[in-house]
Amino acid sequence: MFSVLRRSRGYGKFKRNRWAMFSLAVIAVYVAVAGWVLLIEGAQAIGERTGAFDLRERPVAGLLLADNIRERVGPRWVAGMGAEQSLARRVDQADFVFKRASEAIEAAERAEKAGGSEGERAAAVAGALERGAMFERRLAEAPLAELRALRDAAEEKFAGLDAGRRGRVTVEKARDAAATAAEALKAAAGADAGGAKAAAEKAASAVEDVMFALEDVAKAQGSGEKLTGLGTAQADIDRWQDLADAARAGKPEGLRAAAEAVEGALKALRADGERAAAGVGGAEQADKVAAIEAAVERLMPMPTGAAGTLYSVRLALGTDNSGRSILLRGIYSAKTAIQVGFVVALASVLIGAALGAAAAYFGGWVDHAVTWLYSTLSSLPQLVLLAVLAFMFLGTPLESTLVPIYVALCLTFWIGPCRVIRGEVLKVKELEYVQAGRAIGFGRGYILLRHVIPNTSHLMFINFSLLFIGAVKTEVILTFLGLGLKDGASWGRMISDAAPEVVNGMFWQIGAATMFMLVLVTAFNVVSDALQDAFDPKHVG
Repeated sequence: MFSVLRRSRGYGKFKRNRWAMFSLAVIAVYVAVAGWVLLIEGAQAIGERTGAFDLRERPVAGLLLADNIRERVGPRWVAGMGAEQSLARRVDQADFVFKRASEAIEAAERAEKAGGSEGERAAAVAGALERGAMFERRLAEAPLAELRALRDAAEEKFAGLDAGRRGRVTVEKARDAAATAAEALKAAAGADAGGAKAAAEKAASAVEDVMFALEDVAKAQGSGEKLTGLGTAQADIDRWQDLADAARAGKPEGLRAAAEAVEGALKALRADGERAAAGVGGAEQADKVAAIEAAVERLMPMPTGAAGTLYSVRLALGTDNSGRSILLRGIYSAKTAIQVGFVVALASVLIGAALGAAAAYFGGWVDHAVTWLYSTLSSLPQLVLLAVLAFMFLGTPLESTLVPIYVALCLTFWIGPCRVIRGEVLKVKELEYVQAGRAIGFGRGYILLRHVIPNTSHLMFINFSLLFIGAVKTEVILTFLGLGLKDGASWGRMISDAAPEVVNGMFWQIGAATMFMLVLVTAFNVVSDALQDAFDPKHVG
């Protein structure tokens, strides 16, 4: 069949489509990444079982192992995708490195007091920094007296920002409380009669949380300085309590007033968050942060060569709420998408083509049975059916694997190719060459497999590309809703994790997940259109 396709006019037309060739190259990159991840995971499993090697100790070969994807590589919410790194985040990054260095120095000191050798000190440092840490050699070899002096110097620089850092923490907590209150008020406004009271009570509690958080902001600032549009006086606190009571009453006007106040609080906290983060302003703030970075750099110089490059690559798209590399999570999630797309699309096309061709060619009760089956499944809302099928595996050993997604998608995705192939076979079986085969005496099964199905292959390729796209997007939706992948990296989990971040203007995690998915889906769309244009008899000219 493939040799026939390669000699066809459609194949030549497809090869001449430059956009299709470029899209195939993009898809090939995604497939290569997925294949590489599967290969190194398989090699790691063999190495662990035999004890021969451990790829986690190899920074390049083991970069995309699941353990490295989950590893914390920096503070949470390091800016990515070209976003400007705020001064508060720069302090966080320096603080992250400083704390890891301090823990390693303390481990080396304990090893020295115990009379340990240089090898034991190096082992203690490695243990404190965790496996594969980028600064391990520096802390294992430098004199302890020098490291202590540099650590103390850096600590002094941090001391000047302690009050401001406390202010930043309280501002972030207040911002999170305001975002939660906004969602609760929105839910209360749209609640039905049965749940209105409970929703209003929840919204009122959220508004009170904002009030308490703003009190903490005022205390942390110390100087009595006010956030823009938010007072710190007792009268303002009383006003927030009145808003909470109005929300608790559940009346529309009370909910609207509380929602407007919360929205104002969110805007003010975002506008003044940077100033509250450091407790100083303008050039003085920038100078203090630069001094901290310089002190930490002297203590822990950025590595050069492959180690430094790898660390920069990990932080290229920023970090998430747990300090994990968004870039590595996005790349690793491509493996999940390719797996789901390929398995579901291939299985669905094969099942749909077999059932559709058999129904059209044999007719009778076979056709009635297949038609009834896909008509019944098509009458059910697809998302609801997928959710029910996903719930079937809850509490089983397969729950944390991709098997529930495979089963749920394959049981619904075969319907499309089944209908298309059935319609095509109904037309093909009446053509002259099929009639000639019957007259010669060929069996119906032979004619179906040798002549009918191969002449529907163009539809199989087109449906494969369309189902691949549908499977990738559906897996993301199911995982986002909590019904898909439970353990592992997925673009759906990244988008779900990014939901509270977007409210606070941190878009790089959801942006990265969307970018990776957009490129893959667009490439498959271009290839799908090119396949239809090249192989569909109505388009070939």
